[in-house]
Amino acid sequence: MLKLVLIVSSLMGEWIVSSVVLNNLTFEAKSGAELEEVSLGLMAPQMVALCSNSEAPVQALEQLLMNQGKVIEGSVQINGGDLGQLRHHPEQAVASFSRLALKGKTVERAIHHASRHLKDALTVEQTLPMLAPLGIKHDDKVAGLTAAQQVELRIVILLALRRSVVFLGDALDQLTAAARQTIGNLVADYAHKTNSVVLFSSSDVSTMMRFAKTIYYFSGSRLTSARDITANDGVDCTVTVTGTGLPIDVAMKMGAHMLGEAANQTRFLYTGNIQALLPLLEQSTITDVRIEDATVDDELMAY
Repeated sequence: MLKLVLIVSSLMGEWIVSSVVLNNLTFEAKSGAELEEVSLGLMAPQMVALCSNSEAPVQALEQLLMNQGKVIEGSVQINGGDLGQLRHHPEQAVASFSRLALKGKTVERAIHHASRHLKDALTVEQTLPMLAPLGIKHDDKVAGLTAAQQVELRIVILLALRRSVVFLGDALDQLTAAARQTIGNLVADYAHKTNSVVLFSSSDVSTMMRFAKTIYYFSGSRLTSARDITANDGVDCTVTVTGTGLPIDVAMKMGAHMLGEAANQTRFLYTGNIQALLPLLEQSTITDVRIEDATVDDELMAY
């Protein structure tokens, strides 16, 4: 596991409890994406997953934090203060992956360029040790890095900025499975050590469940539910049962969420350790069982 080496000190001159609070917020982003009557409270330290089958709410949340749009109704606070206080300089509190460009011919120059005007950011010398386990060196040419390595470099630089709120978007989805695990652990370590809030989205349910403390589910512009997954002992899966005799009531008490029933088939999302469910599937009248990774659409149907 890649360890994050940070000097844990104040982010903004004195220690701040990182938080993002939306109160009945209706917001129109510059891009046209919207949030409608959304209320949520995110307290550090944690990684927060945003689950949606549309990019619109994720895009709107990012633009909200970067002050790119119009608040129609409700309020938003970052670190206990009104978002309006950061109107001209949201980068004082928020770092966004999509807005971080790699400028400079070498890795060292790219780090310097991104952090040079930001108070409390790590120095180049403090940032480089985080890149060493990734095989990225200070004198590597940025243009010579693979696309995945450039994503890794951008994420590490993003963390080195030491902002209290970090918006990753779908950056983890742009990595290989192995790199996603390594970088995900790095980001989770960052959130814990710097008392920060990290928001991310993913098209992969297992990625959200592996790294997030809370998942927020969106349908269109509305927040439909929130789910605490800290006590979860497995990854969600979709189970399709052909035949009869499945004790549905028992399955639901164990963590099943019905997705659909037909004359001879039952389909449900299962939350928890699949081993605990297997005895229910051993009925002689059940002719076939398919267990697959849950999709985002399955999650949204259940939550």
